[in-house]
Amino acid sequence: MMRRLLRGEYIPFGSQYYRAPSPPASDWEADLASLAALGFNTVKFWTQWRWNNPQEGVYDFADIDELMRLAAKNGLRVMLNTIVDVAPAWIYAKYPDASMRTLDGRNVGPQVQPHRQIGGLGLCLNHAPAMEHMHAFIGAAVRRYREHPALAMWNVASEPELTQSMAELRLYALDAAHMGDMLCYCVRCREAFRAWLEAKYRAIGTLNAVWNRNYASFAEAEIPLTRNSFGDVIDWRMFFADVLARNVRRRFEIARAEDRGAHPLLSHHVFIQGFPFTSTGSDPWNFAREGDLHGITQMDDPMMCDLLRSAARGKPVISAEMLMLFGYTLDVPKPVAANDVKRYVFTGIAANLKGFLFWQYRPELLAREAPAWGLTFLDGSPTPWLGAYAETNGVVQKNASFLLDAAPRPAEVALLYNPENQVFGWAATGNEMNVTDSLRGIHRALYEANFVTDFIHVREATAELLAGYRVIIVPFPYMLDAPACAALAAWVEAGGVLIGEAYFAGWHREEGRHQTRVPGYGLDRLFRAHQGVVAPPGADGAVEIITGAGIPGLRSGSRVRGAIVAESLVTDGARIVARFASGDPAVTVGSCGRGHGILIGSMVGIPLQRGSARANAALITGLVDLKCRIPRPAVSNRARVRVDLLATPKGERMLILRNLDERPRACTITIPGTGGGRFIEQFDGTGLTLKSRGPGAEARVRLAPSEVRVYRG
Repeated sequence: MMRRLLRGEYIPFGSQYYRAPSPPASDWEADLASLAALGFNTVKFWTQWRWNNPQEGVYDFADIDELMRLAAKNGLRVMLNTIVDVAPAWIYAKYPDASMRTLDGRNVGPQVQPHRQIGGLGLCLNHAPAMEHMHAFIGAAVRRYREHPALAMWNVASEPELTQSMAELRLYALDAAHMGDMLCYCVRCREAFRAWLEAKYRAIGTLNAVWNRNYASFAEAEIPLTRNSFGDVIDWRMFFADVLARNVRRRFEIARAEDRGAHPLLSHHVFIQGFPFTSTGSDPWNFAREGDLHGITQMDDPMMCDLLRSAARGKPVISAEMLMLFGYTLDVPKPVAANDVKRYVFTGIAANLKGFLFWQYRPELLAREAPAWGLTFLDGSPTPWLGAYAETNGVVQKNASFLLDAAPRPAEVALLYNPENQVFGWAATGNEMNVTDSLRGIHRALYEANFVTDFIHVREATAELLAGYRVIIVPFPYMLDAPACAALAAWVEAGGVLIGEAYFAGWHREEGRHQTRVPGYGLDRLFRAHQGVVAPPGADGAVEIITGAGIPGLRSGSRVRGAIVAESLVTDGARIVARFASGDPAVTVGSCGRGHGILIGSMVGIPLQRGSARANAALITGLVDLKCRIPRPAVSNRARVRVDLLATPKGERMLILRNLDERPRACTITIPGTGGGRFIEQFDGTGLTLKSRGPGAEARVRLAPSEVRVYRG
């Protein structure tokens, strides 16, 4: 599929280069020639609404024209971004009411941010006349370049989010004291919200049941001003997620119509830790369903790649912005080493990414992001890591044919992602990162234990999709809905293993109230246990859990840290495998039909993500292994080595090893389900022999601190 989209046998690899007005035109010819000479094949330029549409009805693409000419001259393929969050000055003059507004009536735009140095941020996405001008710009850009020989693909939605890169507003929105900055409270958004509620609920009685109100009509529905209830706050944020999704969908419709199918279209999102759903409305699944392929802004977190692959559901995926050199003026980044470059690229490749664009070629010269981020120094001369990036590209391209066909092992374990629960967690605790860190901590445990992990969006939790997994874990599972719970229950009865943290389905979404029995929706019969007395954490914010016998990989008496609550469990046939320090049941295992439900009476992912609670990781993986032995690579000597095996339908293989420790490690790796053979390291040419052992193969390896090694066999 990727070959067809690219019309070539290569992996897109290169760099972001230009967002006006940087770098200056005097550098373009030499820089693009250097990019090509280094072996890179792809470069990214920005068309920007404010810059390239400086007056109403006037489009000035002279800079992009010249850059496209130089790209073609040097044999570089181009990804063109259409950046539309930077509205022109004339838009705000023509429409004084076009800015998003805070609850107290402040306009938030137009404004500048470090990564939008030309200004224009803050346009309300429900301002229909302004949106028509936005759409006209996208159409003009696509028409101008759709036949250009250098054009490879369109990125029509770069990091879409409600707050339009206004980072301060995202941070404020996660702070209960600043709920008034959770955009947008303008008259248009209020009216559109009520219309959205009517379309969703149809009957006012249904809305009243969910919100527990007694409105006579949808016109009476109030905008939530606090986070003190749940139904209205969740709907308020889901409305804006839908506004953003519809805006992105319209961009795709315009670009597809104007491009006439000549080039692939994509968007790329930022991971939920960077763009929290509550404040940004950024749901990766909303964007991934629109394009021919999908991408991410890649940071140093393997969960990003797994979530990207899961949201795309079979579409090719790329790293559209690979961020390695975070920095803001005197907040300088740590220099990059060769293994850092290899880690980013091959973590992505192991997760099935098919392209990489570094952010960015030259360091920033403007605003607060300067002078960081670059593959070169400020004067354009090469940094040490530019050579490492070029060398990595060489390895990727010589394996391009293999990589286009290769895929990782299918995931048999998945985590449930629920944007409504993200909002619930924020409303309940004042900190949206609690839910996100639960996801991240549990994923981290699985990743370091060499599981391949997918994510399931709650709206796609159908019997057909669930049937592809043997284990599903639901972190911080307070808010689920009836359809998802019914699907999970049927899946468990058919043989699945469901693992959940405290307060599982504790909120009744359809009736807007706490469940009278937790787990809710009748799932207590699945777990064979229910909630008893709930206590707060100790003075240090921790909950102590002491394990019993029988959890694989964890000694009896091991101490695990919980967070948020200590939910003692009352058993109804479930087996107790861990207790709180008080002696009350903390982790139980129940049977239902042919499957099992495992309940954890606290939040164990959060401490793992925020600290070094290694026993938590052992608990998570041990509970997976307790009822479902999923084959995966094993590593001796307790070494933290990530092992990934890619394979093609023809049986070709690539072995990727990552030393996750900052010290040397010597260990034996054992890989089930594969035969032995001779492998060659793709950077230094050394050999590695996998020896057949039973139903798999093994090899002895030595890895330097943080080393990444890539073998083909």
